[in-house]
Amino acid sequence: MSPIRAELGRLLQAALDTMDSTDAALRSMSEESREFTVKADGSVLTRADLLIENMVRGSLAQYAPGTEVFGEEGSGERGVRPLLTGEVDGWIVDPIDHTRHFVRSDPEFGTLLAFVREGEPVVAVISAPLLGIRAWAQRAGGAHINGTPVRVSGRDELADADVAFAGFVEWADGSPGRNLRIVLSHSSYPHGTRGGFLQHLRVANGSVDVAIEPWGKPWDLLPGSLIVTEAGGCATALDGERVGAASSGGFIVSNGLLHDEVLALMHLDAPATTEKTTPREGSV
Repeated sequence: MSPIRAELGRLLQAALDTMDSTDAALRSMSEESREFTVKADGSVLTRADLLIENMVRGSLAQYAPGTEVFGEEGSGERGVRPLLTGEVDGWIVDPIDHTRHFVRSDPEFGTLLAFVREGEPVVAVISAPLLGIRAWAQRAGGAHINGTPVRVSGRDELADADVAFAGFVEWADGSPGRNLRIVLSHSSYPHGTRGGFLQHLRVANGSVDVAIEPWGKPWDLLPGSLIVTEAGGCATALDGERVGAASSGGFIVSNGLLHDEVLALMHLDAPATTEKTTPREGSV
């Protein structure tokens, strides 16, 4: 085994061990009162967010000593910038993705963690303890969900594809590169979702072909992007740039076969939309 592969294996094990601790804490806190405050960007903050991020920092100090940790709550967008530009290497963590769900006792929330080297994720773990989902990947090591290797779908025709999307008004603000309507008009089965890590995992395991979101911060996107790419897919910002480095916000993950077509359609002017493409007979 090469030294680089061995090092990534150690980092992955550190992330998995850390998630064992945070999963247990989140299961316990799921029974507590869910008091929260609203941050300046409109997102929700609970005591659990702060506690889990501090747990991640403490655990990684034990399992991966000497590595720096950048978190949503402790670092923010400005603080995480050196990690994204490749000035430093380290961990990026979203202690609770979908905190609004956590507050409402909805089990669709999880902790997202990735190790970023030279601006790119090389190890990632996503854990949703109340859903019983644990996904992970390492560079050149494949992607797994609950211990099973996963692979993106092989569909190469958008007319046969399942396209998941999140958001609503965000697609109608006139911004370039956000012509979602034409993408959906070409898909056999477009469906709205709440977005987030579950859609990334559904693309990774082949149950969805494309997932598109109008928002997302680096800590929301980098872990899922590695899991999708290690499953054979593709992940970019809406403008086609590297995840986490683009300023446009938004995210596309796909099986890779449809990625360029979807990006091209997204950048068509809205008046250029065409009629819906009829799915081929027998498509599902």
